[in-house]
Amino acid sequence: MRRALSALAAAALLLTGCAAIPSERDDTAPSKRAAAQADVDAIFDRYRAVRNAAVGLLDPKPLSTVESGPVLAIDTGSFEVSQRLSTTQDEESQDLVVTDVQTPSFTKYPLWFMATAFDPVGKVNRVQIFQRDSAVEPWLLVAAPQTVVSTELPELRQNGDGAALAVAPSSKAGMKMSPQDAADAYARALGSNGTSTEVEQDDFIRQMRDSFDANSSLEGVGVTQDWAAEKVEHALRTDDGGALVFLTLLRLDTYDVQPGVTVSWPSGSPQEAFLAEGISSSGKLRYYHQVLLYLPGGNERPRALGQYGGVVGADAQ
Repeated sequence: MRRALSALAAAALLLTGCAAIPSERDDTAPSKRAAAQADVDAIFDRYRAVRNAAVGLLDPKPLSTVESGPVLAIDTGSFEVSQRLSTTQDEESQDLVVTDVQTPSFTKYPLWFMATAFDPVGKVNRVQIFQRDSAVEPWLLVAAPQTVVSTELPELRQNGDGAALAVAPSSKAGMKMSPQDAADAYARALGSNGTSTEVEQDDFIRQMRDSFDANSSLEGVGVTQDWAAEKVEHALRTDDGGALVFLTLLRLDTYDVQPGVTVSWPSGSPQEAFLAEGISSSGKLRYYHQVLLYLPGGNERPRALGQYGGVVGADAQ
């Protein structure tokens, strides 16, 4: 008779923090602020209207007009879970409060800015990046890590005009490593079973390791987990000379199951929604995690301050 094993689902943990760094530019070229306050208000109004329309339809397709990249993949996966489990999505609250906007200056497209907003429904702070690729393109949400409300983000450095300073992903100025190097080191740490000394062993790393260890302890099941950092595109300079880095991680969980064993997940979990029949031979679960990574100035190691992620795909035999 086939034995059923229950794998622990990795919950999304909200961590704490924030950081940033300035980008080099040609001072002879005209500089353009990413967005004014009136633009931000209009962008949030549009996002709220489209998001609520998608929630009303329980269909993620409208989101492609206000979101892009991994954040769209995460939200599309969340809608797919709701469809399969016959549950609902939360509407975008009218009480969402934008508490801070940081708008760098750029000499060319794409333009982007950071907006921090308090979500009264989830009781979290969203630290979001909106980007516009050209003058005829709409503003799209491209990153949305979340922090717990007790998290205090580090102060961001500004120029004489009050513009935040964007950091080049390859710049190591004032820091132990560049934003891209920090992203790659963080991905390595997540797959190192606690042996990495390149980054702080923060709550997100510990949570992911605990989940992996629990799944690996299942009898008759072999589990591997691979992490990869995508190209860093958004980072801001902090007052201490460090950087606040918006990092996207692709996570792949692979299961190899011995004959007579089935891996299943708790009822109502995202994993169960994607793999309702479980895994009886082999299978994969794909996740995106958008991490808010604080890279302090000087020789301190980077650490995660918040994250937003979820299942974006699966297949099984």
